[in-house]
Formats: sequence, structure tokens, C-alpha cells
Amino acid sequence: MLPWWFWTLLWTVLVLATLLCAVLAGFRLFRQGVKVFDTLGEASEQLGAEFAKPGTVVEYAAVGRRYPHGTAATHADPKKIKKLLRKGKAERIQARRVRRVARRAKRGQAQNMRDLGLF
Repeated sequence: MLPWWFWTLLWTVLVLATLLCAVLAGFRLFRQGVKVFDTLGEASEQLGAEFAKPGTVVEYAAVGRRYPHGTAATHADPKKIKKLLRKGKAERIQARRVRRVARRAKRGQAQNMRDLGLF
């Protein structure tokens, strides 16, 4: 059997070694966090400089027409809602056709005869 002071010394060394590892891991984690925030700061400065340039205009696509849905569609006349939905579908098909013709014309590709409305 080992004397009592050996056990006290052993546990003291183990606790101190654990604390030292925890402090070193915390310090390393803190340094990595500081690096991340520095990098984030640099990135935000670069983005801010890009967005601050004059003449940067962003054009968004036009918002399409909205047709009844949800509660408004639930409590309305079913024939009217079907008619509106068909009308919306036809408008979306036509809009896709127009975009397709413009895209193919821009790329110099052959056009589909149905898209041009020849047939």
C-alpha cells in the first residue's frame, strides 16, 4: 500500500495537468476565433467597397401577376377561379415563349416555328 501523500501528490498533478490542457485548448480556440473575426472583417470591407461603387444597378425581374389562392380562392366562385387560373397559365406559357425566342435570337440559334407563331 502506498502512503497517503503519494495519492495527494498524484491527484494534484493530474488535476493541474487537466487544467493546463483546458487552458491551452481555450487559448488556442480563442486565437482561432480572433482569426475568424479578422477574416470576416476583411471580407465585409471588400464587400462594402464593391457595393459602394457608383453605377452599380441591380435590375430585378418583374413580379408576375398574382391570382387568387388560399382563402380568397376557397370562398370565391369555382368557375371564376378556374377561369383566372387558366388565364394565368396561358400568360405564363406566353411569357416563357417570349423569353425562349429572345434567348435563342441572342445566341443565334434556330427558332421553333410554333414559338414564332407561324404554325
